[in-house]
Amino acid sequence: MKKYLISGLVDDYRIKTNLFAISPNHAIKVFQQKYPEATEIYVIQDLFKGNK
Repeated sequence: MKKYLISGLVDDYRIKTNLFAISPNHAIKVFQQKYPEATEIYVIQDLFKGNK
């Protein structure tokens, strides 16, 4: 499992949270379960970080 930073809009507030998931798509589904009223959900990726 990997850690993903997920961002979503909940009641006009931008919420960012770290979630452990199998894939980015799975992380978005977990975020939707936690915040069912959330919109504009996406994964924030560290594009310029090296693999560890």
